[in-house]
Amino acid sequence: MEPGLTEILLDNVTARINDSKNLEGISLRIGAKEHWSIVGANGSGKSSLGRLLCNGLTVISGSCRTVVNSGYVSFEKVSEILEIEKYHDDSDFLGFVSQGTRVDTFILGDAVAERAKLLELARQMEFTGILDRGLKFLSTGEMRKVIVCKVLMQEPELIVLDEPFDGLDQQSSVVLRNLITRCLENGIKVILLLNRFSEIIPETTHIAYLKDNRIFMSGTKDEMLDSEALLRFHAFHYTLPSELPEIDDPGRIVALPAETPLIEMKQVTVSYDGKCVLNGLDWTVRPGEHWKISGPNGSGKSTLLSLVNGDNPQAYANDISLFGIKRGSGESVWDIKKRIGLVSTSLQQDYRVAGTVKVVVISGFFDSIGVYTQYTPRQQEIALEWLEMLRMEKRRDDAFRDLSYGEQRLVLLARAMVKQPDLLILDEPCQGLDDLNREMVLKLIDHLGRAGTTQILYVTHHPEDNIPCITNGIELVPASGGGYTSNLLPG
Repeated sequence: MEPGLTEILLDNVTARINDSKNLEGISLRIGAKEHWSIVGANGSGKSSLGRLLCNGLTVISGSCRTVVNSGYVSFEKVSEILEIEKYHDDSDFLGFVSQGTRVDTFILGDAVAERAKLLELARQMEFTGILDRGLKFLSTGEMRKVIVCKVLMQEPELIVLDEPFDGLDQQSSVVLRNLITRCLENGIKVILLLNRFSEIIPETTHIAYLKDNRIFMSGTKDEMLDSEALLRFHAFHYTLPSELPEIDDPGRIVALPAETPLIEMKQVTVSYDGKCVLNGLDWTVRPGEHWKISGPNGSGKSTLLSLVNGDNPQAYANDISLFGIKRGSGESVWDIKKRIGLVSTSLQQDYRVAGTVKVVVISGFFDSIGVYTQYTPRQQEIALEWLEMLRMEKRRDDAFRDLSYGEQRLVLLARAMVKQPDLLILDEPCQGLDDLNREMVLKLIDHLGRAGTTQILYVTHHPEDNIPCITNGIELVPASGGGYTSNLLPG
């Protein structure tokens, strides 16, 4: 059949997600010239439906006619690739940081004769400058571009994009939207899985709304967006808690002397594989300040945060002081981590230890991945209180790995908050969250910044995700000698 003229038909399909969960009664007819967006809250089954459409789930019953030549792009797929990359990383044995798999090698594989095609796609997607870079050195947005490109190299009939715009800066989002349009014009069927109705593209003709692993409603775009029943169902208002949970042991961490800056960086420079990422960056975070960190994909925002969190060895080669202690002066990395709570994509990718939701949250008290010591009844109570605030208390005994990407993000947010740290590092905390959970998280972060003693560092590519308590800003901008440097924005 000619590409673009394939009809997809799911008739009362039940498909296995995992040992305890199925997609149930899925009936969907996607016409040859229809363009669908599938919308739903976190944990509704969108990603599972995307995998089903790409032949990635076992069908238990019902009739299923899909496309053989298809590609699926998701945050989970990114995590799988990076986990393999880490497994093969020999840097510790080599004595230097190995580049690992280059971008162009990853995309081409054995098809080296297709390099001209790769270069054209990279030009269209605006990432020619990273083709010779190792995968592990890419930002979240850059990695998503690379995986989309790898799928397109296979010339699929169907591409399913799971939360395609999350993690992308505004320019990259425009580039991806234009690429989707070209795919549709070339007869490639594109199905979007979205948390936000606002990200539905103009070319969309039909929408399906998922709830509890079933299709709640489906129809034409106009019918769905005008549906009062859907709007009532999707409406949500989050009520802030009257007070935050008590800290487990208020005296466990010695208070910083008055006026001590939490962060001092002077002319910081960081390079990977001979390429400068940060160049001559200056930044000071004083007591009581909350900061927003901005910059395009690949500008070094996550690198900057890794210098603060104690996870970047290049901190020792720079003039950096954290909580009044100069890096490299004999301090333990755990002296730094005990004052910090963290939510980031890299942490979510690294959290592969088996455990329940409750145990993952409790691990925040110990700054560990997993819990390896006895926790107190009070620590468990506090963890459950934070889960209740984030409306995840019913999942307390579920396996963390069985949650959707967005649900995992909520759990890691609770993990970061349990000890109400001096510094809360939030690297795209709303990534993968639906509209309702975004509203809740943004309000809760603002409440924590106003009502508690925690200071906030916040990274986002969504300017509409506003947190009123954050009045300071640092923007990473191109430096004259390569890499990026700091531009402090007026409060």
